[in-house]
Amino acid sequence: METNAESPFHSSLNPGVALLSRKLFPTCRRFIERQPRSDPNIVTQLDHMQAIVDVLESSSLRLGPTKTHPDHYSILQLKPSDATNRDLVRQQFKKLVRLLDPNKNKFPFADEALMRVREAWYVLSDPIRLDRFEREIGGEGNGFSSASFWTMCPYCWYLHEYERKYEDFTLRCGNCKRTFHGTAVNPPDPESMVEGKEQYYCYHMSLPLRYPAEKMSEFELGGNGGKRMRIKTVAKRVKVKGFVLDSESDPEMDVEI
Repeated sequence: METNAESPFHSSLNPGVALLSRKLFPTCRRFIERQPRSDPNIVTQLDHMQAIVDVLESSSLRLGPTKTHPDHYSILQLKPSDATNRDLVRQQFKKLVRLLDPNKNKFPFADEALMRVREAWYVLSDPIRLDRFEREIGGEGNGFSSASFWTMCPYCWYLHEYERKYEDFTLRCGNCKRTFHGTAVNPPDPESMVEGKEQYYCYHMSLPLRYPAEKMSEFELGGNGGKRMRIKTVAKRVKVKGFVLDSESDPEMDVEI
């Protein structure tokens, strides 16, 4: 391992240290990914540098209607739905503290990254503070993170969640295997998600309308006069992953308005 008394880093990592010192996190991340991991000592230093990049990059994300709350989920490398799993939160916290230990991690901003990790732990480790945090961010802690986005395949209508860095890229649908432009759409409501599975429910609604022919200015539901028009509409045009429509099902299910 090529080090000297002035620098505790391997000489091959000096370009990455310079990028990290200037807080050029995306470029520094690419530098880390290109480094060979044959030397265990270099691997350890790369992991230390990677932890700083991940935490400080995540600390710049904001949640809530006013975008003023730090994304504590991303800082601890958790999904919002994992925040109630205290064992997992503690495991992630200990992992990051070990990587960011100032006695071992001599890279720039290691102490700042450790501070952000402790702040996230302070909020997510306590049920009362976690509940207040999720209420303050206006429901964005109910399964969706600003680090990801939802998009829809225009061919099979499947919804997909990707990391935010893939937004506006050409993506391939995991269901129909066709490529499409990854445009962000509104995520499904948390109530429509299947607990414990990467699935969501689809909803159909039957809405009967009745109105008297002689009183066009008035609208009545369930009246005896006039004609009855039955409309079959789709409340949410989404499908449960793996759902197959039976060919003998009601043909009204295919009607779109």
